[in-house]
Amino acid sequence: MTSCTAGQEGLARLKEQFYQVLYADMVTDNPSAVSLIETVTQKYPGIYVVAGSGCGTARDVVAAMQAGATDFIIDPSDKELVKTAFHKAAREIDHTPNGGTERFDKAKSFITRDQTLLRVLAIARKVAPSTATILITGESGTGKELLASFIHTNSRRESEPYLAVNCAALPDELADSELFGHEKGAFTGAVSRKIGKFESAGKGTLVLDEITEMALPLQAKLLRALQEREIVRVGSNRTIPVDARVIAISNQVIKKAVTSGSFREDLYYRLNVIPLTIPPLRERKNDIPILAQAFLKRYSCMNKSEMVRISKAALELLIQQNWPGNVRELENAIERGVLIGNGETLLPEHLILEEPLTETPQLERPAAGMTVREMEKQLITNTLEAVNDNRTHAAKMLGISIRTLRNKLNEYRQEMDGTV
Repeated sequence: MTSCTAGQEGLARLKEQFYQVLYADMVTDNPSAVSLIETVTQKYPGIYVVAGSGCGTARDVVAAMQAGATDFIIDPSDKELVKTAFHKAAREIDHTPNGGTERFDKAKSFITRDQTLLRVLAIARKVAPSTATILITGESGTGKELLASFIHTNSRRESEPYLAVNCAALPDELADSELFGHEKGAFTGAVSRKIGKFESAGKGTLVLDEITEMALPLQAKLLRALQEREIVRVGSNRTIPVDARVIAISNQVIKKAVTSGSFREDLYYRLNVIPLTIPPLRERKNDIPILAQAFLKRYSCMNKSEMVRISKAALELLIQQNWPGNVRELENAIERGVLIGNGETLLPEHLILEEPLTETPQLERPAAGMTVREMEKQLITNTLEAVNDNRTHAAKMLGISIRTLRNKLNEYRQEMDGTV
């Protein structure tokens, strides 16, 4: 290990010898640390850069990340934080091709230069070591689950379990058991004890995706679990202490769900301790070039393609798009381009871009005497046909939740089977 008192001295040492990890002290009002990080990441991309400051602010974190730092230690005197940061550096170096001479971009990492998103990441990194409940909101495809994983990785719980549950996919009759577990004989089919997600998460992180799709009775039990830090399995009266950190995710404005009565107000405030919102891709156009290039590199490598660059015309076309599907849609477009195209350059003709869903489907005029239920069924069926059975889009167009749409479809299926 080598220590230097100034940035210039550090750069001089790097010319003489290669180092795998560099720690830069962000001294208050001293721009040399930021300049050092920028120079090192440009000239020596294989070095894992860690920044830190004993009196650092969110602005310091943002500045360090913009300059190219991969990690930030808020309190360098905290041995556990330092240990975690350097263990993470060692793991990434172990996974880096060519023995650490080229920076390896892991699949689960944010690629951004957007000021708003960098501020969100700075806050997320700062609160990650705490036990606070976090609420992440943003449109579909913006990277909400990625942010949840980012928080877990930067917390003191990184070595503990990380469990994600999609609340919209939980069957109503089994949702209680899935989250809180059940005892043997608690209900028909409960042939043995089941440990729920809260217990399985242990001292780790439990991510509740699409939280607004959770049924109201289950919301009440979740509220109690968060307040009391204990749960009760279905079919039992014994309380069980839980220590998992909860991160809730929603692609809806939860306040609207509260106003409509589909989401408990007290639960909203219990979850909304640390609110983090990821901006949509259309509001951070400057991220499109670096994201597109990163995806190109990833899928070219995966598919053994010789494509290494994006033409100026193709890049301009990508920047002009509105990207309703956000980063996920951009990634899909680049992957298709790599598979369809040929040569070393991605061209506009290699891109197959989806048309935005802007038109409301034209529905047939209901026949006289048709019941309201028949009209409802026709409306849902026609809407699904218009969006190629994309339930998420259909639910948005109909103004209902995915859970409601799924329940309606189940009812219609049962009617056709003759069970109702």
